[in-house]
Amino acid sequence: MNITQLEYFKAITQNDTFMDAANDMNISQSSLSKQLSRLEAEVGVALIDRSKRKASLTEAGKIFAKDIDSLLNQYQIMLSHMQTFKKDKNCSILKIGSLAFLGQYGLNYKLADFIASHSSEYRLIIEDVEEDILIEGFRNGTYDLILGRTLPGEIMADSAVKLEDDELVAVMRSSNPLAKFDSVEIPQLTNFPMFLTKPYTSIYKICMQVFEKEHTTPAKISTSRSETIISMIFAQNSVGLLPRKCFNIYQHAGLVALPVKPAIKIPVVIFVGHKRNSPFVQKLINSLLT
Repeated sequence: MNITQLEYFKAITQNDTFMDAANDMNISQSSLSKQLSRLEAEVGVALIDRSKRKASLTEAGKIFAKDIDSLLNQYQIMLSHMQTFKKDKNCSILKIGSLAFLGQYGLNYKLADFIASHSSEYRLIIEDVEEDILIEGFRNGTYDLILGRTLPGEIMADSAVKLEDDELVAVMRSSNPLAKFDSVEIPQLTNFPMFLTKPYTSIYKICMQVFEKEHTTPAKISTSRSETIISMIFAQNSVGLLPRKCFNIYQHAGLVALPVKPAIKIPVVIFVGHKRNSPFVQKLINSLLT
């Protein structure tokens, strides 16, 4: 659950339809619906009655709406309190969207150092969001820059700067018969239940392209978040495909990560929007490249 999801839910409560709410938030209706579904999955109850033409609240949704009103109000108060401590209230704002992977690649430390050195020039706002919201936000101008992995070609064509390469690894129990090898080929994995990241992620799409190239399909595919995948692999005799540095963050005793052969690189990329020619943005990119 994050502030963006709560703001989307509030927009739904203030409009008659999902389409009207999506227009208010400047996102697609499908993205809005996905975020609402994730929010409902997290709280464990339906918040919107979908049996009606209008976006009407369930009883749980009415209570939830009251609770988030006070939460969002407090959030705005908190932001206003922080205004007092800015060295330069006239500094420009640069909004960055990112996958929740900054710590995996040391980018959190680089960003923190950069912010400390340039706080009088720009104010950086950094939001961790899911990949579909990241792409949508870049396309509609919500984010000036985004930090992600391989994204759609029309975005990459003229706005991508690669920061580094990660690699795809096969995660499995150390007791798995394949764990004795130094690397593993995709066809060797497909007899095991397979865990992949969510279908809207670039990692999932890369994996599906690999399966197609190898002319193979896993017997069973389940999808979830990376940390859940790792716990599920440990709990049962299955395998998962993840970026190596993601496994390094969430690794679990009793699991191993084998390189996939032939090697499959996963670029970590910064995508720059309309401010790409800004000297400040170039400084930021250079700081992330070092």
